[in-house]
Amino acid sequence: MSNKLAKEYWEKKAGDNPTPTTIKVNAVNDFTQIDADFIMKYASNDSVILDLASGTGLTINKYYEKVGRIVAVELCKQFSDFIVKSPKIEVVNCDLANFDTDERFDIVNMFGIVSYFDEKEIIGLYRKYKSYLKPTGRLLIKNQFGVNDDVVVNGYSEELKMNYYSEYRHLDKEVEILKNVGYKDIQVIDIYPPEANRWTNTHFYAIVANL
Repeated sequence: MSNKLAKEYWEKKAGDNPTPTTIKVNAVNDFTQIDADFIMKYASNDSVILDLASGTGLTINKYYEKVGRIVAVELCKQFSDFIVKSPKIEVVNCDLANFDTDERFDIVNMFGIVSYFDEKEIIGLYRKYKSYLKPTGRLLIKNQFGVNDDVVVNGYSEELKMNYYSEYRHLDKEVEILKNVGYKDIQVIDIYPPEANRWTNTHFYAIVANL
C-alpha cells in the first residue's frame, strides 16, 4: 500500500461537499477535544506548532488561541477552508512530501495520518520532519496501531461504502522506526477512553518523541 491510494480516497472525500466532520473516517470517532487537550500538555502560549494534514481544523480550531502560532499543512483546500481564519494560523495547501520551510518548530503534530503511509514512506516523513524541530522540540503522533501485528486495510469497506486504504503498523514497530530515525525518550500514551477503540486488532495510542 502506498500513500497514493490514500490520497485518492481523501481527494474524493474533499470533492464531495465536505463538512467539518468529513475528515473523520467515521463521525463517531471525533475525539478531537481530547486531541487538543493532549497537545496543550506539551504546548504553551508561545509555542510554534507545525500541524500536518490539518484537515478541516477540528483539532487546531479548539486550541489555536492558547499557543503562539500554527502552520497548518493540508493537501485539500476544500478541507482547510473550514480552519479558523486567524493571524495565529497559516494554512499551506500542499502534499506533506513537498512541504518546505526554513522555520523550526516546538511541536510537530501528526494526528491520524501515519497509517496512510507505508513503512518506507513514513520513515522518510519522520526523517524529514525531524529536521523541522527545534533542538528542544517534540513530535506528537496519534493513530491506531496494530495490537498483535500489522493490520493492512486495502479495498472496499462495507461500512464506508467505498475503497479505503490504511496500514496500521504494530505499535512496537512504529516505536522502533522512530528510534532508528533518531528520536529519543519515546513515550506511548493510551490517549482515548475504551469506547474509542472499536476494533480488537487495532488500538489508538499517542506517541511523544523527542530529539
